Amino acid sequence: MRYVLLKHEKDNDFHVDFLLDCGQECLLTWQMTDHVFIDRLKSNGIFLNFAESPNRTNDTFYSNCHRIFDHRRKYLDFSGDIGDSRGRVVCMDNGEWELCEICAQHLIIKTIGVFSVDNSPITRIWRFEPPIGITLDTDGTSPDRLMQHLPPPDDENWVVSCTQMFCADLKIGKPLK
Repeated sequence: MRYVLLKHEKDNDFHVDFLLDCGQECLLTWQMTDHVFIDRLKSNGIFLNFAESPNRTNDTFYSNCHRIFDHRRKYLDFSGDIGDSRGRVVCMDNGEWELCEICAQHLIIKTIGVFSVDNSPITRIWRFEPPIGITLDTDGTSPDRLMQHLPPPDDENWVVSCTQMFCADLKIGKPLK
């Protein structure tokens, strides 16, 4: 499944929309407005330049975000003016994602993006904690069923955390511990 981080600029301000393709008509979307958190997500080295650090350690950053209305699939591949004076979007990162864990308290996914200083993949672990519990049934662990289990979009804060990992430290396709 695919994901994209879009920087949405309007009226000299911006936020980032995190969109997840779950195999449905629309994309799950969270809006992140914390500019310090966003700066650390940038693939230009601001968010930990592991390649240059001899004592590399994984680090985690936290912020609040909002689950907002689901976006159309066209935004997986769209950059530019949105129209109707709604500003413009620019892709910050995109790639593939996989579901690691889902329970009543959180959703954990792994993303493998393509933007970095040296064009090597960036692997990140994302943890989303909703303001109310996630409702699960017996087959709630598949990405295509994810939209049915998460609380609907609203104004309440979710907590999001992001950890950048070394590809060598993660075994692709193996469950996280």
